Amino acid sequence: MLILFFSLTSDEILKKIDDNFVFNTIKANATMTIERDGKKLVKEFILFGKKDGNRFFIEFINSEDRGVKYLKIGNELWIYFPDADDIMKISGHMLRQGMMGSDISYEDILSDEELRQKYTSELKNDTIIDDKEYFVLELTAKKEDVSYYKERLIVDKNMYAPVEIELFTKSGRMIKKIIQERIKNFDGRYFPERIIIFDLRRKNSKTSLEYNELKFDILVKDDVFTKQNLKR
Repeated sequence: MLILFFSLTSDEILKKIDDNFVFNTIKANATMTIERDGKKLVKEFILFGKKDGNRFFIEFINSEDRGVKYLKIGNELWIYFPDADDIMKISGHMLRQGMMGSDISYEDILSDEELRQKYTSELKNDTIIDDKEYFVLELTAKKEDVSYYKERLIVDKNMYAPVEIELFTKSGRMIKKIIQERIKNFDGRYFPERIIIFDLRRKNSKTSLEYNELKFDILVKDDVFTKQNLKR
């Protein structure tokens, strides 16, 4: 009897991951919790995104930050501060700073390319966590202008969603670690409801994002992604 074994290549696995995380539009309501040195800050925001034009709009709705808004169009990012009634463009070294003091940098917000566009991939030996097998993918940047030169992904074999991501500099230093939890099926797309980010360059620091509402591929009007909407 002839037995045939079919296995996916690293590129095929990476495509399935991209298929989960690349969307036409998104609407979300999320809670961001920043924990550092025993202190905790909780913020809430609404988010709209559109693949066409690589656009995002974020508005904070918790009382301390109410009305602070972010607008991303392509590789450009603006922030509106209601207290000063002022719009600031974020660029240069400021992009490495954390959004609202979190472990999520502005560079992370601007990153919207598919993994296959940015990285070559290599499939390593599987790993076992809690008696469950996962793919291990190692990604290496194709070009210099990426935030993280290498990435190591531990990927659920059934959902093709990373449960853990390690981010490295070109020298091999791991500078961030991301845990993705409560991965659920959204009309055939597997996406985490909770994400925890550790910036290893900071002591005793982590940021968690919890999505209270998530909708994909719905109608989002173009006038959401305008500078005029920042001051509305």
